[in-house]
Amino acid sequence: MEKMIKKRIDQVKEKGHQRLTVLLIPHGFDKSFHFQISIFTIFFLVGLLFAIVGIAVLGIVKYNNTRIQINALASVYGKYFDEYIEYSEKLGDIRDDFATLNENLQEVHSLIDGESDELLKLPDESDSEDLAATELKLEEAGDKDLMIGRSYLSEIYGYRAVRVSMDKNRPLVDSVFSFLDNRYGIMNSLPFGEPLFSYNLTSYYGMRRSPTFGYMEFHDGVDLANVPGTPVYATGDGRVYRAIYSPRGYGNHIVLAHANGYYSLYGHCTKLLVRDGEYVHKGQLIATLGATGNVTGPHVHYEVWIGESNRTDPMEYMKVGLGQY
Repeated sequence: MEKMIKKRIDQVKEKGHQRLTVLLIPHGFDKSFHFQISIFTIFFLVGLLFAIVGIAVLGIVKYNNTRIQINALASVYGKYFDEYIEYSEKLGDIRDDFATLNENLQEVHSLIDGESDELLKLPDESDSEDLAATELKLEEAGDKDLMIGRSYLSEIYGYRAVRVSMDKNRPLVDSVFSFLDNRYGIMNSLPFGEPLFSYNLTSYYGMRRSPTFGYMEFHDGVDLANVPGTPVYATGDGRVYRAIYSPRGYGNHIVLAHANGYYSLYGHCTKLLVRDGEYVHKGQLIATLGATGNVTGPHVHYEVWIGESNRTDPMEYMKVGLGQY
């Protein structure tokens, strides 16, 4: 039996190695030429040709199926499909930006002596990805067409993990925001800032020669000169302690009572735009600049008090770096 099989194999090899002569005779008087080729080679070339044709047909079929699935995706994800593709390329940058933002938030949280319990509630990256995957499975269970996206839109699915991380970090953001909002409210309630957008500083706080009487006197505030009618703004949240029209001294003037025993005074105004007892906000227009009372020219006499009698240098409060309103 083995001899018979070996004999058949030898016969096939012998047949396969037989050579055929191919003769090519061109038109005209050119010389003909020929070449030899084995039967095995012919079978190999024919097989290779069929393989190439088969691969090409398979590629065309797969391409058509891919286009059909992508068109289906476009109908599922709507008219913003192209934008999804574009933004998916930026997913890596978004993850990096979020990681940096999260680190900065945690640092700010620690600097403001935030509760450490809030940090312990934050999920790590793997937990966020698991939560995102769970959400997606629930959505896909409700709409089977969405599952097509896993083959083509993996980056877009990655956005879900980032969004989940952002949602889970919300307590940290809220904690930081609450602290800053509270501190911002405190800062707003103090007379920090300038009562005029622009001015010429014509007299400082402290000892000076009286411009009207010529003798030395202590100047309780600063004089900020500008043209009559220039808007005068409250430098902090507070209640109008008094709003007085007077031809002497401070002239028409306003005193605001702020938090923690602070007061601010705005003197020599033309018009007073608030009344006694009224609550005003930082940056609110309260008067217009003028030259009423004991003055030599139009300006606002501005003072800051701690309590009703302790005058302080207003420049220390005007130049605290909080910016204009």
